[in-house]
Formats: sequence, structure tokens, C-alpha cells
Amino acid sequence: MKRRFVIIMLGILICMPAISNARIFARWHTSMGSFTAELYDELVPITAYNFRDLANSGFYNNLIFHRVIDGFMIQDGCPRGNGTGGPGYTIQDEFYPGLLHDHAGVLAMARTPAPNSAGSQYYITVAPANHLNGAYAIFGDIIEGLDNVLAIGAVPTGANDKPIIPVNIYSLRMLDLQIGELYPLNDEVLNIPGGASQIFVVEAYTTQAELSFQWYIDEVLNPENSFLLETSFPTHGQHTVRCHVASSDSISYDAIWSVESGTQVQDAVSPALKALDLQVSPNPFLGNLAINCELKSDQQISLEVFNLKGQKVRSLFSAFRKAGDLTLNWDGKNSEGQVLPAGIYLLRLQSSTGNIYRKISKL
Repeated sequence: MKRRFVIIMLGILICMPAISNARIFARWHTSMGSFTAELYDELVPITAYNFRDLANSGFYNNLIFHRVIDGFMIQDGCPRGNGTGGPGYTIQDEFYPGLLHDHAGVLAMARTPAPNSAGSQYYITVAPANHLNGAYAIFGDIIEGLDNVLAIGAVPTGANDKPIIPVNIYSLRMLDLQIGELYPLNDEVLNIPGGASQIFVVEAYTTQAELSFQWYIDEVLNPENSFLLETSFPTHGQHTVRCHVASSDSISYDAIWSVESGTQVQDAVSPALKALDLQVSPNPFLGNLAINCELKSDQQISLEVFNLKGQKVRSLFSAFRKAGDLTLNWDGKNSEGQVLPAGIYLLRLQSSTGNIYRKISKL
């Protein structure tokens, strides 16, 4: 597993066909083995979703890698098998500054010398190719099976860099796993005062596949097996929190947080967003739960309730609000008006400045 298969999973929203800003994955089955890529749809959505839609339509199945250059890249996506074909349309060039051709396994769109001329053809680097930075749209990275990509990159070729023995793509399909938001963000060390409670959440989505969660604290398995973990760190020191999410569609994803506990940085306890606050009472509750949102700026917000399977059971509010307090009640019922069983639920306040989560207990 590579670092991108390292994420703590927050919620599983099963039966949601599409979500924005989620990590999605594609797998190639070829005559020289299989490999898997993560697509950067949150960074370059036009490019990534164009590739996803073509893959879902079966466009890439039974094509060949029509162009292979040893030490450079392998190329596919031409229905004619000679580099002259495409899907019948072109897409806009899309560049993200942090995406660079600085290693093997970079997935990017091929195009003609004309801007905005990419369609279906793509390439995968087998070595750094920094001279391509800013000219070709990167939209993914190989996370499993890079050795098979490198093997394809070394096959003998003839005229026009076409492999002498065809490298067939039996299928190229999207995998049934989408990773949404991680809470808190795991891009820096999380400072938590000793003994303070912290919630970790991972949004994971499938359409049909089964999902499972395993949480580890300092690589010791925790009994929690849902999309969220609430824990504390009573002693000072450095810790790691990891959640391994596995889809029955033969793909898994890990997320890792680095934690520094026992610090005196009282305002860095979780990404408690300074632009808003969320309080609930009583908790546990029987009957009605009072919810208070303190908005310190004008913003679009929504309040939603999820069960421990990560399924959204109720949307409570969604609108643009002026700065100030918003108070409302949840009667413990789902969107169909049915009383939900006793148990643990998760309340999410989603806003333009970030998200806040509260774990709630219904009696």
C-alpha cells in the first residue's frame, strides 16, 4: 500500500451514486498484469470525471497501449489503435500547481499541440518527466501495480513506438469505493490536550460493495468498527490514529493522523472552526435534542444526521444564514417521520468554512 491508501475513514454513505470532492479509483486488467490508480477529482474534476465516465461506458475495454517509449511513458485511449482516434469531443486543459511529473506512475491526459485538445487518450509515466509540467493535465497516480506499468514500459517496440507484441487492455473500470472528507484534516500534526476527547471521521461511499472499518491507535486495534472513532490520549507524547477501510470490490484505503497529546495549545484541539460552533443538549437525549449553531460570519450551512453505517437519516436544515445563533430541535425521527432506534448518531454541521461533527446518543 502506498501513502494514498493511508486515510482514516469518516462516514460510509452507502447508496449514494455520486459525491463531490471524493477520491475515486480505477483499475486496469491487461495482458501484462493489473494496476490501480487514484484519480484527483477534487483537484481536476473536469479531467478526472471525463476519464471516469469513459471508463464506466466501457470505452477503454479491449484497447491497446498503442505507444510505448522506454524510460518515458506508456499511452492508451485511442479506439483506432494508432494514436489518431478519440471520443469525438475534446475537454478543457486543467492544471493544478501541486501535481508534477516528478516520478513514475503519473497519470495524465495526452493531447495534440493545440490547447484544450485532450479527449480520451492518456499516458502513464515510467520515469520523472518534469519537462511536461504545465503542459499536460495530470489527473491521477498509480497506487498499486506500478511494477506492471514499468514492465509495459520496457516492451520491444517498432514503428511509431508501437509494441511489437500488443499489450491488451482487457478492461479498465472504476472501483466501487469513494473516499470523501476526513475529519480532522490529516495534513498536519493534530494538537490535543491530554485527556481531551477527539472525534475522527471518514466519509466512504459505495454503490453495491460492502465496506468495513478497522481503527488502530498506535497500531493497536481498537474495537470500534464504524465510520467514526471517539478517543482521548491521557498521556503526553506522539501518537498515530489509523483507519483501514476495505471495500469488497477488492480495494482498501487507509488514513493516518499524527497526534501530539498533552500540549498546552488549547485552541488546536480539533479543527474547531473559529467561524462557527455547534452545541447539543441534553446528550444523551430522549425525545427532543436541542441544537445550537453559533455562526460568526454569514455563510451557507446545512445540518445532517447520520447513523453508524454512515447513512444519512435526516436533513435538518440547509440555507444561507447571517451571522448569529441558530437554534432548532431534532425529534429523533428519520426523514420519513419514523422514530429511530436508540443508539449512537453523528450530527454534521457543514459550512463554507468547514465542517464540525458531534457524536450524539439517543435513548
